[in-house]
Amino acid sequence: MFDAKKRLFGQTGAMASSGHIDSTGSSTGGSNDPGHRTLWARVKADLERRIRRGEFDSTFPGEFELSKHYEVSRSTIRAALTPLRQEGLVTAQPGRPSEVVHVARERRFGPVYSLFAAVQKSGMTQRSTIDAAELRKDPEVAKRLGVGPDADLVHIARMRYADDEPLAIDRVWLTHEARGVLEQDLTHTALYDALQRCCNLTLTAGQETVHSVNLTSEQARRLHSQPDSAAFFIERLGKIDDRALEWRETLIRGDRFTVTTTYP
Repeated sequence: MFDAKKRLFGQTGAMASSGHIDSTGSSTGGSNDPGHRTLWARVKADLERRIRRGEFDSTFPGEFELSKHYEVSRSTIRAALTPLRQEGLVTAQPGRPSEVVHVARERRFGPVYSLFAAVQKSGMTQRSTIDAAELRKDPEVAKRLGVGPDADLVHIARMRYADDEPLAIDRVWLTHEARGVLEQDLTHTALYDALQRCCNLTLTAGQETVHSVNLTSEQARRLHSQPDSAAFFIERLGKIDDRALEWRETLIRGDRFTVTTTYP
């Protein structure tokens, strides 16, 4: 299981019932006072959530505006922005307003698909072990997919291998129209191929965000790596035209595999 990130202003623990990957790391900066540290961390978590939802695509508010919005001091805002800048989510340029850093949009299947395809082309055998393949409810993911909170979603959790070497921990949620994929053998079959074959569903667009993270002890154990080793954490929203079909969270080893992007 991945570490989880609690809802806004909740405490961060080792696990949560939703089982989502925790893409946030420990932060530095701000006051030594525990109450102040908790406050800036809450603001930081909410800003990160809003960044990932695309609320600041056109412009990012200044410290004064953020201070008024969150009803906190500017020093608290600066403490919240510091780790976001260190993580590369927000720019920090003297004399210029901050901006959200956008990850370049890849072809419709993006770098995750490209990595797995490259493994296959290299002659290595690609296979998966299935941790879960079920219908389940997840209000947070349902919101990302634009469906009601009580909607049944297709949930598939897999460990991906290149030959016998663990490559990635992969979790995907699909809208109910893709339920036929649960009847497919996904141990050696690409999910997108199965979707096209059994459900006549083909992604036409997508948006991926790639983060660099360090593996927790449990993640490292599953990936046969060392704790704190580098990894790619990738969030993906896959669409058919303007309609969301897929939400995916993938944790990929960064110590033996590299993603290279080629632009036209």
